[in-house]
Amino acid sequence: MFKSYGYRQPLALVALLLQIILSGCGNTSLATISSFSPTSGTAGTTVTIVGTDFDTTAANNAVSFNGTSAVVTSSTSTEIVTTVPSGATTGPISVTVNSQTATSSSNFTVIPSITSFTPTSGTAGTTVTITGTGFDTTTTNNIVKFNGTTAVVTSSTSTSIVTTVPSGAATGQITVTVNGQSAISSTNFTVN
Repeated sequence: MFKSYGYRQPLALVALLLQIILSGCGNTSLATISSFSPTSGTAGTTVTIVGTDFDTTAANNAVSFNGTSAVVTSSTSTEIVTTVPSGATTGPISVTVNSQTATSSSNFTVIPSITSFTPTSGTAGTTVTITGTGFDTTTTNNIVKFNGTTAVVTSSTSTSIVTTVPSGAATGQITVTVNGQSAISSTNFTVN
């Protein structure tokens, strides 16, 4: 009843179906990240990402620093200019284009910064809130010192650290160190 053509007819049909399916897919190129510069900075630092297959319309590229969304300033098919967002932490940079995500092979290091602390004076045991950027959300990854004397950190977010003035601290600057990167307050904490 049916004439046998062997395996050639089904293979030809499969090839035809694949050609039809793939012809409607458009650009199948995936974005890649080959480098970024600088490799570290504080929130607000301008970063240039170099790679391939980025969208030439800036708004069509979604960039994040270790999961924190950033604003794309400009883009070409091989370069994106963006800014480190407030709240970013050390980790990879990712670029999403057409629902496809490329992730850097190395981490961008966020350097912490201290913008303020309250209160500005107190005795040993006083609770102090330090505000800034680039802090680690894991409390034990933040090292806080009052004029060189290490303090205990009780809680932290990427923009705030709560600590207490350590016994033996003297009037001086507050230092926060995260991943080997340090920020120093521009003003002194006064120990009463």
